[in-house]
Amino acid sequence: MQQKVSIRKTIKQLGFYAPITGYFCLFLIGSALCFVWLKAQPKLPDTPFQDVFVLLLKITLYVSLTFLSLSLISVLLSWIFFYFNKKRGKVQFHIKTRPFDTPYQPIELKLHPILRPILGYIKLRFVYDNGTFSDKIQLVEDEHANWFNQQLEGFYDWKIENIREYRISSVIVYFEDFLQFFSMAINLASSERFYTPPVNGPLNSISADHRNTEKRVHRIERMRRVKGDLFNYKKFENQDDIRRIVWKIYAKNRELVIRTPEILEPYASHMHLYVSFYSDYIEAHNEITDEPMLNFYKNTVWNIYQSIKKEHTDLRWVSDQPEKAVTFDGHPIKEEEIKHLIALSTWQHNKDLLNFVNTKQAAIVVISSLTGVEQVQQLVAEYGKEITFILVPLSNCIGKQKFSSWISWFFLQAEKDKRARYQSRWSLSPLRKQLILNERALKETINSIPQIN
Repeated sequence: MQQKVSIRKTIKQLGFYAPITGYFCLFLIGSALCFVWLKAQPKLPDTPFQDVFVLLLKITLYVSLTFLSLSLISVLLSWIFFYFNKKRGKVQFHIKTRPFDTPYQPIELKLHPILRPILGYIKLRFVYDNGTFSDKIQLVEDEHANWFNQQLEGFYDWKIENIREYRISSVIVYFEDFLQFFSMAINLASSERFYTPPVNGPLNSISADHRNTEKRVHRIERMRRVKGDLFNYKKFENQDDIRRIVWKIYAKNRELVIRTPEILEPYASHMHLYVSFYSDYIEAHNEITDEPMLNFYKNTVWNIYQSIKKEHTDLRWVSDQPEKAVTFDGHPIKEEEIKHLIALSTWQHNKDLLNFVNTKQAAIVVISSLTGVEQVQQLVAEYGKEITFILVPLSNCIGKQKFSSWISWFFLQAEKDKRARYQSRWSLSPLRKQLILNERALKETINSIPQIN
């Protein structure tokens, strides 16, 4: 079965490089049928009607051949021009995204030098993510673009639903004539990449307390406890109180050290936002958890970040993603970098919540319904009064399959879009019940934290 799928995929890919289109095949079939029909018609030899009819057929044939020849020559010239520029390494290709608020991701492309077929088209097909082919697209270009302009520049609204990074390994450039009968293709290697950012949503007020101080800037209502006694020691100095000398340490290694006292610090300068992508059910993941649920979580996390950033300007982002962590070094990162980090994030099972959250720094911890409830219970029991926990529920982001939709799917037709397919699959998924029960337990745990006025 896999071999058949592989053969079918290979044949389909070879079809991408076919020099003629389906329109040309239809034109040949139609012309052949007309020729057979005309040949079968009764003829009246040595009459003016016969002569005029033959003349019209010749004119039609010559005009058709002329148009076909011009179309083919125009496409070949453009293809040869691009081919030799590619061989000399002069071709440059760039792609980037821009903000959007629709299901379509606008992408901007630049490709030069390139020569358009006379009155023809230049179309593109992307090869991305280890051999996935996009549809053949045509850019929306500037109205002043013409045959003498050797730069292809425009945008295209690509329907991409997943929030992640896309790596384009190559681009297939098509040169098509104005009749769209001929399509000469050439493969252009590419190392371009772009990512679809999370979408802006409504901002809600989120209350949290500062817990870290680099500069005595923000005075907080509840003074945070800075641990000292029984935890930290320092060498004895002349101005220190001799009553705080630890004589046991002196008797052991003959060093005078004292305990530093615990104090109450009324200032804080920044907040740490910890965002966890940990999943306790990674082995049971499927298309639904890895696409719509992950997209929903990323969008929600981004809106949480914006909501907190609106009230606390010095906000530090901490994520559990391997090889994608940000080192702050006291310098805040830009929001565009946060968007990129969110887009790169995936569910992981290597770093759980207890090993990820620094309880001395964390002010806010964001978790999903896939987080194990035992770890959250342990953190809430010890630090529930100091850390704000935010749960992002995933159980309702898919929606429920209506009974009428079930009947239509079972008897009449398959799902027309991905959302309908997700709803039917999620309704039958064994992970659904586990996630709902775990989500309910997480809500009860977080709601058990006493509110501090």
